[in-house]
Order: sequence, then C-alpha cells, then structure tokens
Amino acid sequence: MSILHPYFLVAIVYMLFFSVQEVFGKKVEKKWFWLLGIYLILLVGFRDNVGPDYGSYKVLYFYSESKSYYSIFMKMLHMEGPDQLEVEWLYTLINKILLNVFDAPFYILTLVIAICATFFKIEYTEDNTFYPFTFTLFMFIPFFFIGESGQIRQNLGTFIVYFAIRYIKERKLWHYLFFIFIASGIHTVCYLFIPMYWLVRIPLSKTVMLLLIIVSIFLSPFEVYRAFGSFLESSVASDNILANGLNGYINETSDRLNGSFGVPEIMMIIITFFLFTFDTKMKELYPYYEYHRAYAVVGICFYFIFRNNPVFSSRLVGAFIGFAYVMIPNTMYVVSNGTKKVIYAFILALVVFNFVVFSSFFNIKVGRFSIELYKNHILP
Repeated sequence: MSILHPYFLVAIVYMLFFSVQEVFGKKVEKKWFWLLGIYLILLVGFRDNVGPDYGSYKVLYFYSESKSYYSIFMKMLHMEGPDQLEVEWLYTLINKILLNVFDAPFYILTLVIAICATFFKIEYTEDNTFYPFTFTLFMFIPFFFIGESGQIRQNLGTFIVYFAIRYIKERKLWHYLFFIFIASGIHTVCYLFIPMYWLVRIPLSKTVMLLLIIVSIFLSPFEVYRAFGSFLESSVASDNILANGLNGYINETSDRLNGSFGVPEIMMIIITFFLFTFDTKMKELYPYYEYHRAYAVVGICFYFIFRNNPVFSSRLVGAFIGFAYVMIPNTMYVVSNGTKKVIYAFILALVVFNFVVFSSFFNIKVGRFSIELYKNHILP
C-alpha cells in the first residue's frame, strides 16, 4: 500500500474540518471553499510529471504547434481543414496560443486547465448542494486524481456542462447550448448532454426508474451500443493517444469483460439505494432534486448498457454519474438528525474505503502521487 503525499492529506483534513461544520453546524462561507480551490490549483497546475496521462498530454501540447489556425477554425465548424486535429478544436487552440504566442512551458497549460476546471467545479458544487465540502471530500478519491490530475480534457468539459445546469433550471436554452458548445470544444462527450435540457423535466416514478434499470440490465449482454458505434467512438473513445495512460492507471479491462463484480458495481448499488430510498422526501424537500435524479438514472442505465466496453462504461458513464453522486450528501438535508449522522458516517466510510482501494491497487504510485514520487514546480 502506498501513501499519498502530505500535500493531498492536508487537503483531505481541511475538507473534513469544514465538512463537519457544514453538516452539523452552520453554512460555511464560500471564501473557505475558494481557498481550498486555490490550494488544489497549486497541486494540480504546477505538478511535474504527475498523473496517468501527463506524458501523453505533453506530447499533444508540443504537437499542437504544427496545427494551423485555419484547421482549428474548420474543426470548430465540424469540417476538415488541411491539418488533422487529434483532439478537439478549443483544447488545441488553447495549446497553440500558449505555445506560439507565449512560448509557455507545459506546466502553464496544466495551470490554465486547473484554474478553469476549479472555477466551474466550485460554481456547480455551490449551485447543487448545501454540503460542498462534504461532496468534494466524498469525490476526492479517486475522481480528483483521475479527473483534474488525469483525464483533464473530459474533466474540464464535464465541469463546464455541470456548471451549465444552472441554465436548465432557469430554462435558458441558448445559454445552455452555448456552454455545451464550449465544453464540446474541450471534449466531444459533452454533446451527449444536450438532451438533458428536456429529459430532466420528465416525471420519473419509482416504477418507471426500476423498469428503465431492469431493461438496461437485460440489454447489457447484447451490446446494443454497437448500433451507434461511429458516433460513440468519435465522441467518447477518441483519445487513442491517451488510452495507454488511462488503461495503465485503472486496469480493470479483463475484469469488466469477464463480468466480474467490483468497485463500479458497488457504487452503482449504493447510488441506486439512495435513489429509491430517499426519492419521496427529496422530491418534497430538496430544490431541483428531480434534475439530479435524471442524471443518476441515465448514468445507471448507461452503465449496464455499456458495461462490456471498458472505455464507454468508465468515461461515458462517469460523465453522468459524476454529477449524480451529489444526491448522496444531499439526502442529509431531508432526514432526521439521527439518520443524518448515519449517512454522514457512511460517507466517511466510503472515503476511507476509496482511499484503501486506491492505495492497494498501486494507483498512487502509477500516477506518481506518493510521498517519494510527487513533484511540483513551485512547492518543495
């Protein structure tokens, strides 16, 4: 078992301190959440050869110099230019400007991406939960290391989409589509969120949710997603240059294809339990719960439908489930004090569980997040 660098342990203790306050005391001022965000920006933005796909993104960064602005513009219009872009237009444009205009070292790119991701993360978290520190602590392992420190493109793209949910609530379609457009310029998986503008408004009873999940489980062996192969391959699994980094970091391919039961299934069971157990109270008492529920149902159904594909069942499902997890801490808002303590203890137990699993599978060392391997350009 490997141990995280103390920099990350400090962040965990900080989140835990304010988490207890916001759950059992009074609301914590947003400035303390921003202080956490700035600290995490330093850890992620200035990391040096840390993260499962660091090398791959570094290659992409310097390779972007060979792409013309005209080709980037054509890619934005979904047309082909003289140069073939390996990744999305906006991400390529950011790379090219930093390299050509500012002659910036690679860590400036990771810093810019970290600042953008943290801004959208703080805003969407504040928009959708009364317990931002608890939710961030709950998601810290492994999502911070796989997302902000790993798949930085999909991570930033989905955070922009989550931020845009405020425009679904306000029923501002063009605002929502604008942010989808921006997010899809970072990662094309974000286009798949367009229907959510309308789907969140569809009433879902427990019976309907159960039927949808059962049908998805039934469809799982038939791999019906192959009927949409070309679209899904281009939008979700387009990161061929990054595939080795990701697969080396979370090597569950053989287990998933052999139908084994593991951590992803455990998390699906947990979120399904919360979905059905607290649905009635959440509908009555929690604002916009129905929107969170819609993302959870879509994510659970997608998980079973795409289960035989390790890329789709992680990246595509993760994009929806990553937001749906907000339901778990939010249930504390609608229950008695006794039940709140039980749920909070359960959340902390999951944090410990994820820490142990993350350490036991050597992901900390593979990603270079350990005491002896983590390096930072400005921190000692």
